[in-house]
Formats: sequence, C-alpha cells, structure tokens
Amino acid sequence: MINNFGERLISARKIAGMSMEALAQKAGAIVSKQAISKYEKGKINPSSEVLIALSNALNVKVDYFFRSSQVAIAGIEFRKRSRLSKKEEDRIKYQTIDFIQKYIEAEEILNARPNFKNPVTHNRIQSHADIEQAASEIREKWNLGNGPVPHLIELLEDNGFKIFEVDADQNFDGLSGFAEGMAIPVIAVLKNQNLVRKRFTIAHELGHLLLDFSDVKDKSPEKLCHAFAGALLLPKEVMEEELGQKRNKITEWELKKIKGIYGISIQAIMARACHLNIISEYTYRQFNIYVNKKGWRTSEPGSYVGREKANRFKQLVLHAAAEQIISFSKAAEFLNRSLEEFEKEVQIVS
Repeated sequence: MINNFGERLISARKIAGMSMEALAQKAGAIVSKQAISKYEKGKINPSSEVLIALSNALNVKVDYFFRSSQVAIAGIEFRKRSRLSKKEEDRIKYQTIDFIQKYIEAEEILNARPNFKNPVTHNRIQSHADIEQAASEIREKWNLGNGPVPHLIELLEDNGFKIFEVDADQNFDGLSGFAEGMAIPVIAVLKNQNLVRKRFTIAHELGHLLLDFSDVKDKSPEKLCHAFAGALLLPKEVMEEELGQKRNKITEWELKKIKGIYGISIQAIMARACHLNIISEYTYRQFNIYVNKKGWRTSEPGSYVGREKANRFKQLVLHAAAEQIISFSKAAEFLNRSLEEFEKEVQIVS
C-alpha cells in the first residue's frame, strides 16, 4: 500500500503542477513538506485525515491514490522551447500518463482496443529519399491518395494512436512515445494553438513514432521529422503540380492557396520546395530573409479552415455511460468533470 500510494501521490502532485511545499500549504497545517516527502518515498503511511486533506488539495478522489500504478510511456520525445520550465514539463508528462491509463481502461471495459501496426515497411531512415518513400507508403496504406488530410487526429485515432490534447504552456508543442512496450503509440499536443502548427506538430511526432533514425549521422532527426511532416501533409506530386518542377520566384498568392487547401504553413511549403529542388538553396535563404523582415515567424498570411479534435476517448466513455456499463460518476471522473457538469452535458436521446 505504501509504495503504491507514494507513486500515486507523486503523480497527482505533478499533474497539479505543485511542489511539495505548495501542496503542504494548500493542504493546511495537517501535513508538512517533510511528511509529504516521506509519503512519496514510501517510508510512512498517511492517516485518514491526511488522505482527505491531500485529495482535496489535489482535486482528486481518495481512491485515486490506491489504484494500480501508472502506465509507463517509453522513448518520450519532447518538442518544446527552451523556456518551458521543468515543472511544466513534468506536469505535461504526468497528465499524459494519467490520460493514457484512463484511455486503456475505457478500451478494456468495452473490449475496443484497436491494433496498431506500423505502416512503414522499411523504416530505417538515412536520407530525404527515405523520408519521401515512408510518407508515400503511409498514404498508400491508409488510402489517402494525394489529397489533403482534413482530419489528421481522427485518421491517427482510427489507426491505433492515442492522441491527448493538453492545456499547457505555449512553450510546449508536442511529445510522443509508446505505452505498454511498443503496443500503443502516444502523441500529446498543445490543445489551444494555431491549427496549422498543431497539424504539423502531430505529423512531426508521427515521424518519431514510425521511423528509425539510428543510422542517421549527418542530419538531425528533428529536421528529418520536419521533412517527414511536410512530405506526409503535402505530397511531391502535388508540389510539382502546383508549383512546377523548377522555380526561381514564387508568389505569396500561390503559397496561400496551397496552405488553405492542405493545412500546412507557408514556411513549411517553402522548406518542402527546397528539399524537392523546386527552388534553390539560395532562393530558400532569400525567402527566410523575407520572412524575418515581414514578421512571418510569429504570424504569416493565409488561412486554413479545418478542425482537429481528439474525440475517440470521449466517445468510448459516453458509450459506456449510456449503456450503463459504467456509472455517470465514473464517466465524469474519466473526463475530469464534476458529476453535475457531466449530467448537464450528456443527454440520452433513446
């Protein structure tokens, strides 16, 4: 009991973004920072009174502390800015782990676990040519043709990926890893961000999950994942059809048109044009000078009207609640709602 409680207390505290001292202050005079440290290390047991104080301070039910230990996520790749604090990074990791644990439980309740299979046959990457081949194979295996991918999150959820949209610091973009060995691929992405950037981040993290960069020596895996995201969202054939096989100059109108259809940024389109040798390195450098001059790093022109929303987990929970497989109270807990909020949101129509 002690060890399990300690692990769950750490999890709840990290999810809340609290230090031991902050938790002690919020729980009141009933518990000290030193006592919390001992609980987390498994050295002592809390009293019933302390358990209630901790659960109230952390906004979790008492039984949260006595569930089985969290699912582990291995091989985590974090995409973030250097300004993201360690405390916020830990909060995002532990929130993701908690979400995946609930997701797996909901799937087990309904016997609804989809099988994940890597669609890339030869996934050891050494060059941009390998990136193009991998993106092309995914499009073929998932029946995407050369068209836009309007619902990228839904596509991944249908193919066994667990997607978690995180309310987090704007210095966070995304993370990826595998739960339960290599059985469950996981992507967490910043919930409230520019839609085009969100799609690119998800595609970038997909590259980390599907591709093997162990042979890469002279190129950064991050840059190759960028290239993969561009290749997946915007096929080579489309680039050549829209821009031609060789260009010296490209207009803003052309780039905004592609962005509006394919949901990929102007900067990513031009990087892709350079990788495909549609434009020269010199032209691409001149473009980046233009981007800095115009302030496009923070806000570029053009718009994409679409929607990217992770819905599968909520759908599983509502299914189980509607069929009375789980209680409304359990469903509300799964979705981090109060029972009152959940009952107002859910309307059973038949």
